[in-house]
Amino acid sequence: MSTSAASPKRLSEVRRLTEALIDQVLEAQILGRPVPESQSTALIKAAFFLRECNLPWWPMLAQALHGLGRDTDEAAFDEAAKAEALKDTDLEGLSRFFAGFRKGDSAS
Repeated sequence: MSTSAASPKRLSEVRRLTEALIDQVLEAQILGRPVPESQSTALIKAAFFLRECNLPWWPMLAQALHGLGRDTDEAAFDEAAKAEALKDTDLEGLSRFFAGFRKGDSAS
């Protein structure tokens, strides 16, 4: 469908569907659930379509799109932080520390 041939009725339907999709994406982001890739892709395509039609984006669309980028950045950061934390862990020292508790329990 070309953007110049979009009727007001069809644009209204696109807006309605985009708003429903925004609600689902924002709900997933708020609850900390991953956003399905199909929903992410559909939301991005809808945003591009609205831009091609010279229709304004409403704030919730911008927020949902911004959150999509943050999810991937946070996941990459979390993995890097976990790897860094494990690298600094003294497993031998922890084993000696907990061994002291085991010996203390058997002596009682």
